Amino acid sequence: MEIEFIKDKVYYKIFDKTNTVSSGKYSKHKAEHAAILAEIQKNIDTIKDKYSAHELVILKQVHGTKIIDAGDIDHKAHQEQEADGSITTKKNVALGILTADCVPVLLASSDGSVIGAAHCGWKSAKNNIIKELHNKMQQRGAKDIKALIGPAIQQKSYEVDEAYYQNFINDGTEYKKFFIPSNNQNHYMFDLPAYVRAKIEQENIEIKVIINDDTYELEDKYPSFRRCTHRNEKYSQNILSTIIIR
Repeated sequence: MEIEFIKDKVYYKIFDKTNTVSSGKYSKHKAEHAAILAEIQKNIDTIKDKYSAHELVILKQVHGTKIIDAGDIDHKAHQEQEADGSITTKKNVALGILTADCVPVLLASSDGSVIGAAHCGWKSAKNNIIKELHNKMQQRGAKDIKALIGPAIQQKSYEVDEAYYQNFINDGTEYKKFFIPSNNQNHYMFDLPAYVRAKIEQENIEIKVIINDDTYELEDKYPSFRRCTHRNEKYSQNILSTIIIR
């Protein structure tokens, strides 16, 4: 079920639409009524059971840069803690990141003693959440960190406007390489995964795994916030990317 990331130490699993053990809903803070909350709790409990995990860390993600230690979380609390990344040194605690176009990033030290996970939308990535996560892991003794970049919206599916483009270019003209012209005037196609990859490489972190699937295009496999928006459909599911120490 899980895939080895650091030999005999760290494993990961991406739960998408093909994983029928879950309905794809995990955010308690988005539960509209008791029945949805019960469905979410069932999804979490089922994945914990299938994963043989003592805990599954689900965050209230807000496109920020806050990183929390899983050991500081009250796992019995009804609501998730507000953060966009987490770390742990504990065995059998699964760190989870929810996405539906943004980039999930999973990290592990090469000795398997420290793991981390981050939700990298463009805002978090631009505000250096990878650096924050790297620093937090180093503070817990992590060295020689390896990275996994999970499924996300790819450049061919991610059109942005002029203001978005200028927001990046104002930080440096070197960011032009992540944009190509769109067929629509004053619009561009943005390569978010490549941008996140560059942020990881800036931290001298080795990228061990890249999943290049397009969440927007692969409808049968992945939920996509942008696809739902374009179709005027309700968005309710997520991809859950997890990493765990054994």
